[in-house]
Amino acid sequence: MNKLIFTFLASVFIAMQAIAQGNGADENVLKESKVMMGNFDSLVHLWYMKNTIKNRNSSYVNTFGFKPDDVPQYSDSVYAKRIASLSSPFPYTYNAQVKAFIDLYLVRRRDLSEKILGLSEYYFPMYEEILAANDMPQELKFLSVVESALIPQAVSPAAAVGPWQFMYSTGRMYGMTINSYVDERRDPQKSTLAAAQYVKDLYNAFGDWFLALAAYNCGPGNVNKAIRRSGGKKTFWEIYNYLPAETRGYVPAFIAVTYLFQYHKEHNLYPQSVNLPTLVDTILVNQDLDFSTISMVTGAPMELIRYLNPHYIKDKIPARSNNYILKLPVKYTSIFAQYQDSIYRYQASTYIKHTPETTRVATPTYVAPPPKIGGLYYTVKSGDNLPSIADWFDVSVYNLMRWNNMRNYKLLIGKRLAVYVPMEKYNYYLKINNMTLAQKIRISDSYVAPAQVENKTTIAKTPQQENKIQTQEKAPQIKVYVVQKGDTLWSIAQKYPGVSIEEIKQWNNLKGGRSIWVGQKIKIQSKG
Repeated sequence: MNKLIFTFLASVFIAMQAIAQGNGADENVLKESKVMMGNFDSLVHLWYMKNTIKNRNSSYVNTFGFKPDDVPQYSDSVYAKRIASLSSPFPYTYNAQVKAFIDLYLVRRRDLSEKILGLSEYYFPMYEEILAANDMPQELKFLSVVESALIPQAVSPAAAVGPWQFMYSTGRMYGMTINSYVDERRDPQKSTLAAAQYVKDLYNAFGDWFLALAAYNCGPGNVNKAIRRSGGKKTFWEIYNYLPAETRGYVPAFIAVTYLFQYHKEHNLYPQSVNLPTLVDTILVNQDLDFSTISMVTGAPMELIRYLNPHYIKDKIPARSNNYILKLPVKYTSIFAQYQDSIYRYQASTYIKHTPETTRVATPTYVAPPPKIGGLYYTVKSGDNLPSIADWFDVSVYNLMRWNNMRNYKLLIGKRLAVYVPMEKYNYYLKINNMTLAQKIRISDSYVAPAQVENKTTIAKTPQQENKIQTQEKAPQIKVYVVQKGDTLWSIAQKYPGVSIEEIKQWNNLKGGRSIWVGQKIKIQSKG
C-alpha cells in the first residue's frame, strides 16, 4: 500500500478511536474556554457588525444547493477525513475536543461564524502579507480568530489586549508602543508582526507548532511545567491534562477554526458583508489632532475613525514629538488633504497655551472652524467641459481632477464626477446635476460656450439674472488685506462674506492653497 495513503488512513483511524473513547464531543472544553467564548459573543455588539448583509443562497456561493435553513452535519469519519487531508505544517487531528468546537462554530453559533468569515476578508490579506514576509505558516492567521474573534479592541480579564491578545510586558518586549495615548497592541498590522515573531520564537524553543500555540496562550513557563509533570512528553495532546484549563481548548479551537474556513460552504455558511471601507489611505500626522476635529471637517463618522485607528485609545493622535499615521477611507482623505492647514489651526485654537516666562494662561486666538464638506456626484452631459463644471460648483479644476483621478481634461458623456462642496450649500449644488445647459450658463460667472454666443440674447432672463447683471455693471470696490501669521486662504475668505477661496486665487493670480506669506498684500473685490 502506498505509504502516504497508509499514513492518511492511520490518522483517520486514530482520530476515530479518540472520538469513541471520548464518547462524542467534549462539552467540558467549551465551559473551560470562557475568554474565547466571551470574545465570540462580543461580536454582536460591534457597531460595524449591526448591519451586515447575508449573502446566503446566492448561486455563486451556495455551490451545494442548500436551502436557507439547512444546517448540514456530518459523521465523525467525514470530519476526521477532511481534517487529516489538510496540507499544513500544523499537526491537525480530530477528536472529541475538536468536535466540540466544530459543533460550536458550525452548528450552534452559525450567525457569528458568518460574521467572522466576513471580517476575515478585511483582515486576512493584511495578515497573510506579514506572515509571508516573516516566513511563517499562513494558517497562523486563524489564531487571531481564537484569540479575539478578530476584534482589535478586545481586552481579556487578564488584561491581554488587541486582536492577538498581548500582555503588556510581552507587547513591549516585541517593540510595540504602549502609553497613555497609544496602545499598538490594538494595531492590526503591528500586533500581527509581533505575533509572528513571538510564535516563531516559541516554535524554535519547543520544536512543535501546537506546543508553541499553547505557550502563546499560557506562557512558556506553564508549558514547561506541563511537560515535566507529564514525565517529559513533547506533544500537545500528551501534556493536555497538565495544562491550564483555558489552554486545553486553545488548540482544539484553532483546529476547528481552520476547518471552518476550509469547509464553510459544505456547512451552508457564507461570509456576511461587513460595513467596513474597502479602500483605506494613510495620512502622516505631525501635530496633535483629535478625532472629533477630523470627523467635523471630513464628515467621517467617529466610530469609523475609531475602528480604523484603534490604537489611539483616547480619540487623540499625540503627534507633538513624533509622526503618526492616520487611516481614513479614500473618499475622506482628499478632504483632509485639502483643508489640512485649517484643521491644524482650528485644533491648535481649542487648546489653552501657557506662557513659559510668566506661566500665565494665554487666551487662544479664535479661528473659525473649517466648513463641513459633503460629497456628491455630477453626471457629465453633452456640451460640458471641465473648467465650466468647476465654475458651476465653485471648485478648482485641479481639485476636480484630483478627486476623480483624472490625468487630462477629457470627459465622456455619462461619466460620474465626484465633487466635494460645503454642507451648508449642499442642496444648492445638488440641483445643478438636473439643470439644463442654459440654466447652468445663467449661474456661471465665466462660461461662454461658442454654440451659445449668438443665441445668448434670446435666452429669457430671470429676475435673479437681471439683478446679477446689474451688480456686475457696477465697478467693484477693491480692498487690500495684509497676510498675518497663521493665515490661510480659507481663513482669509471667512473674513469677507460671499468671497470664495477660488475667487481670491483668481484675483491675485495664485496657484495652490499655500502660495501666500506673512506681509503679502491680497486683493479682495468687495461684494457688499
